[in-house]
Amino acid sequence: MPISSDLSNPRNSVTKTARYDKVVNIPNSMTVLDELVPISIEMARRNCGGIWNFTNPGVISHNETLEMFRDYINPKFEWKNFHT
Repeated sequence: MPISSDLSNPRNSVTKTARYDKVVNIPNSMTVLDELVPISIEMARRNCGGIWNFTNPGVISHNETLEMFRDYINPKFEWKNFHT
């Protein structure tokens, strides 16, 4: 799932998840584009070939992502989870 510092981008995972009425709290692997795009540009400059699969290590749950969104961006933000 792509994450970037551009929260106005509708494809940003943080922005997309924050817009849902209800959220499934599952872990997901994220790709922080602000970290990986410069690396991919440098790899292209060096003519590195092959298939590149970028993801940051580890996983983060949707609730953890939204908690950080609330803590750092919008203190009044609230969300609801689907219950199983």
